[in-house]
Amino acid sequence: MNSLADLIETIECQRKTLEVHTDDDTIFEALHRQFETRNVDVRHRSLGSLDGAGFVIVRGVDGAFRGALGHDQFAAILSPRIHPPWVLAETDDDRSDLFSFLENTLFTSYSRRQMLATTREIEERAWRVGAGRLYAGFERALAFAVQTDVYERFGSHTSLTVAVFIDDEWTEPVPDGVTVVSERDSELGEYWFVVFDGGDNEQEACALLAEERRPGEFYGFWTYDPAMVTELVTYLETTYDTS
Repeated sequence: MNSLADLIETIECQRKTLEVHTDDDTIFEALHRQFETRNVDVRHRSLGSLDGAGFVIVRGVDGAFRGALGHDQFAAILSPRIHPPWVLAETDDDRSDLFSFLENTLFTSYSRRQMLATTREIEERAWRVGAGRLYAGFERALAFAVQTDVYERFGSHTSLTVAVFIDDEWTEPVPDGVTVVSERDSELGEYWFVVFDGGDNEQEACALLAEERRPGEFYGFWTYDPAMVTELVTYLETTYDTS
């Protein structure tokens, strides 16, 4: 891995298939519109003798079964809610199944709202575990300025190493417990990422990486693969000064 773009290209080769099992054409058409902006083939299947609105199945690049969800459960992804990570940690909402369902699948047109909702899912894990490494790329100083209160709270976890990456200069006070990494005219100005290594439990490892290809539109993926998260952490630590 020689750049953040390399990891996105790796995921791009892992095209998945989404089978929509329903007899309601409007459901299929709605999901087809949603997922045509992903690296996914969307196929229509009849329910046959089954009752209900139907379900969807995801198959990997080799056609292997990856998971299944009811149509109603997709609402959490299509219309994500945004809450601070410490609020998510205190609710009974378990959205991890929804996010892991589509991990390592490229999205090609995510809005800032969708990006922030996915970011909060990863930050919630870091807040709950309270240890390990949390690295976040905000592209520009202005974007980080809006989130300083959130990361000041992360910095209060003495067992959690927190680093923020931006392309331009940070001139404001740095929150306690947070390292700001700044490198002008670099790839950092093009990518939004959040990486948590899971602390002592690699099963908690997760990451989001996306390139802003047009203003407010992002192209990337999220992952719960510990090896991929480790690769991203290693790249950031060897490329930039995180000390």
